[in-house]
Amino acid sequence: MLKTDELTILQIQDMYQKKKISIRELVAAYLDRISLYDQGSGKLNSILEVNPDALEVAASLERDKSNFNSRLYGIPVLLKDNYDTADRMHTSAGSLALADSYAAQDADIVKILRQKGAVIIGKTNMTEFSNSMSNGMKAGYSSRGGQVKSPYHINADPSGSSTGSAVAVSANFCAASFGTDTSGSIISPAIKNGIVGFCPSNGTLSTKGIIPVSFTLDTAGPMTRTVMDAVIIYSELNGAYISEDDLNIADLTIGVNQTNIIHLSAEEHGMLTSILKELEQSGMELTSLYLPDIPKDHLVKIQRYEFKYSINKYLSNLPVKYPIHSLQDLIEFNNSNSNQTLKYGQSIFLEVEENTKGDLSELVYKQLLRDREKVKNDVLETINNYDACIMSQNDYVMQYIGLPMITLPCGSDKDGMPYGLCLCSDQNDKLLKIAHQLECLVGHRVTPNLCI
Repeated sequence: MLKTDELTILQIQDMYQKKKISIRELVAAYLDRISLYDQGSGKLNSILEVNPDALEVAASLERDKSNFNSRLYGIPVLLKDNYDTADRMHTSAGSLALADSYAAQDADIVKILRQKGAVIIGKTNMTEFSNSMSNGMKAGYSSRGGQVKSPYHINADPSGSSTGSAVAVSANFCAASFGTDTSGSIISPAIKNGIVGFCPSNGTLSTKGIIPVSFTLDTAGPMTRTVMDAVIIYSELNGAYISEDDLNIADLTIGVNQTNIIHLSAEEHGMLTSILKELEQSGMELTSLYLPDIPKDHLVKIQRYEFKYSINKYLSNLPVKYPIHSLQDLIEFNNSNSNQTLKYGQSIFLEVEENTKGDLSELVYKQLLRDREKVKNDVLETINNYDACIMSQNDYVMQYIGLPMITLPCGSDKDGMPYGLCLCSDQNDKLLKIAHQLECLVGHRVTPNLCI
């Protein structure tokens, strides 16, 4: 089997140019690895569906390579199962209710990926409906796909909801994957699986054609093994061009948010202290700061209020012949197939459909949005004094106000589980450049040993 471990996008492109490998051969190698380590009882279960046309697409791209001038040409990628793809794959958000749903059009991001020559080799498993179905659902579980497992320790929490996308990148099942984030769904699994997860600022990348949770908070972004790969994907999708030469910045001032550091374990605190010491020794100026402590409940209330409208709008556009067109239809399908669909119940679906909680009122919702704008202005006023800020993964303020975030693998703990930094800034490009610089200084990705 061709060795695909830790290949970067630039390495793949170099291999193509030197004719060391064909696109079809690389795609076949990733599919073989998925079959070996992911599919079947007791394996990682991160891939919900393999693209039946992946090898044919790869061969077609090989024939037509003169038509592409893109760093994503021939790059095998995976998509979270809430991205619409107008092909022979389904788009289900992990739900059995949508197991036979085919999208009529590609999501906007998918359109660009195809235009750039990327090869979509499959869909990844996820927490069903991005953890908007039940309060008790385990991260990485879906009724259609079952439970995603951690590639580091089979019984460890792989985190969610972009669980499969994170695990697949960490386990080297693709060059890169795509996830979505509403309140930590890229950031948390990226840290737990030792990879780079990039959430651009809200609205930077289109979420059209992605099964939604919240039109205010939803963000789409890449999940990769290196910051440079995230840079390449972001710049290709966004129409910009950021090269390696653009990534060097001098005299950095980094803020360290102290708001939730108190909640770190002693081991986590020790690892963070060691990393900060290395950064200071490199010449960076580190300064403590305190950003607002936003309870996750603030994000949850916005999500809950917007979810029914958002999901009903998406489902109403499914083909007339398809039986599911509303949240109520989802609830009824689940009730009729409860042995397969309701392992963890559907408490959120019922709460949102029936509005059983008084805090889901328009008055509360509008006040949350006003508070959100005030917090955003306050945070911008603070972080404008820094090039970037280091955050705890328990900080939700950036998801709340929609500013960019990125994770950086920085080794592992005594149990072999990944440890990472979470960085934020006020600008996407600046954040990527600083993350690349920090990666060169303290980045350390620990590859999982897939003894399955």
